[in-house]
Amino acid sequence: MSSKHSFVIGITRLRKEAGSSMSFALSGTIADLKVVSSRVKDDQITEVSVVAESVHGGLLITGEISTRWEGECRRCLSPASGTLRIPVCELYERIGPDSRVPVESDTYRYSGEVLDLREMVKDQVLLELPLAPLCKEDCMGLCANCGADLNLGRCGCEYAAIDPRWAGLDVLAEKDR
Repeated sequence: MSSKHSFVIGITRLRKEAGSSMSFALSGTIADLKVVSSRVKDDQITEVSVVAESVHGGLLITGEISTRWEGECRRCLSPASGTLRIPVCELYERIGPDSRVPVESDTYRYSGEVLDLREMVKDQVLLELPLAPLCKEDCMGLCANCGADLNLGRCGCEYAAIDPRWAGLDVLAEKDR
């Protein structure tokens, strides 16, 4: 399933019939999908369900990308994971000897009779991976004193411990009482 051709679609019919569209369901793996604290494993299947439509100026790709991710919780350092469901709407512009697509264009480019969606899929997944994942929304994190996982229960540390650098201010607090 890790073929380099997993995300390639044939577009001959689309190019010949203006306004036509075709649906595609693709799946495969893409290596090196990782950001700071989360990643898609190299052997994880990424599914792509899109409609390719011939429009003025190229091919419009709309649909959804889905895959599973994993990482490390930003609060308690436990494993975190989830599923990405990414809506996509991207324009591919045809390049050829007479095309004038600017280098700084925000669209993808293609030539020939096939369209490789791999770069677009990789870009979309990387943009949606969580930079600071959580194992669960209400994660309590770790105790700042002893490092115990507060999701498992209280640690018994004295939370009223005062930083000795601020102890001089206690005199002022006592005067206000």
